[in-house]
Amino acid sequence: MEVSRDKLLCAICLEVLKSPATLPCGHSFCLECIGRLWEQPFSGGAYSCPQCRESFSPRPRLQRNTVLCGLLEAEADEEPGPPGLPAPGDVACDFCRGGSGGGRRRRAARSCLLCLASYCEEHLGPHRHSPAFQDHPLTAQPVPDIQERKCKVHRKHLELFCRSDKTFICCVGVTAEHREHQVVSLEEEAHTRKKELYQTDLEMEKQLQATLLEIGTVQDNIDSITRTTQQTELDITNKFSAMIDAINEALKVVIGLIRREQQAALNQANRIRSLLEQKCTELKEKKLQLEILTNKTDLFKFVQESLSFSSSSQISDVPKLKSDLHSKLASASEAATELTVQVKDCLRRAMKRKLKSTESRGNEKVARLSDMSPHTSVLPQEPKIRNEVSQSGTTLPSRSISQVSSSGRHCRCHEAGF
Repeated sequence: MEVSRDKLLCAICLEVLKSPATLPCGHSFCLECIGRLWEQPFSGGAYSCPQCRESFSPRPRLQRNTVLCGLLEAEADEEPGPPGLPAPGDVACDFCRGGSGGGRRRRAARSCLLCLASYCEEHLGPHRHSPAFQDHPLTAQPVPDIQERKCKVHRKHLELFCRSDKTFICCVGVTAEHREHQVVSLEEEAHTRKKELYQTDLEMEKQLQATLLEIGTVQDNIDSITRTTQQTELDITNKFSAMIDAINEALKVVIGLIRREQQAALNQANRIRSLLEQKCTELKEKKLQLEILTNKTDLFKFVQESLSFSSSSQISDVPKLKSDLHSKLASASEAATELTVQVKDCLRRAMKRKLKSTESRGNEKVARLSDMSPHTSVLPQEPKIRNEVSQSGTTLPSRSISQVSSSGRHCRCHEAGF
């Protein structure tokens, strides 16, 4: 007969029924599960089916359902697994038939720490009901290495612990090899170690909190470094942009002056060219009149007209082109070259001095690089620029482009006429 495995599950532990007991309502549960459930304090003396909630009064007598037990045993015999074990990793009952008998041992339900053996639900009955086994402690789950808890020399239960050798011993070993050693019970050793582990846990918790606090501090420093660096970069970029704007403004002024000088020179040259062209036209007309006069055959007319031609043959002189534009442009270019060298040198020395001072004062002085005013300029001083421009013959306007005030020194660059 084939039965679905889901039909053989206990509704309490959700595992395959172990020693199933059937209630009057017809539902079946593990004998141990339903008994433990009805013994809980919250039951309040009321006994009901966990599945259909039907109440029973008085408490029904719980007995194993032999039909279900036989069905479960037959299913267990048909389950695949290594010889002698119900399934891989399960602990087998030490009292079931097996070995040379050809039978199959059932899966153990619990282990006895005093008998050092594991029992299935069927063979666990004496430990549950017999007064002779009421002092035998049972584990909640079967212990796979239960035989390892037996002394290999004296075949006794390892119920003591030698602190001197840090090993488990039996009661016989106390009077033999460990007579003068510090020997305590397993309960006392476990209690002591629990206290030590508790103190260790407290200490580790303190270290953990301290470490987390340090991590938070380091993270704050990282955020501060990133934030300060970005702000400093922005400030420095703005200041250099201001310097570049000032230089571009000065460049526009200088280029404007150069173009005005160019326009003035071109106007003068064009005016002289117009006068020369007019003079050329007049000379051509005079030359034509002269040719006509020389070809006359009437001597009287020739002499008469030649006298009139001589008196009106004067043509006004055209002024010469006078311009020192080339010298002015050369002087302006030379002044701009010298100004560029001075700006670069001043900027290099200023940055070198600032950076060196910052390194010597430490990271807390990094922000000092941003102390320069937005109008800071590293251009040469005003008097020298005025003298250089004056030598080029160019007039300086009075409007100032930028003014610097840094560390008590003043440096101005006015709009120059070059």
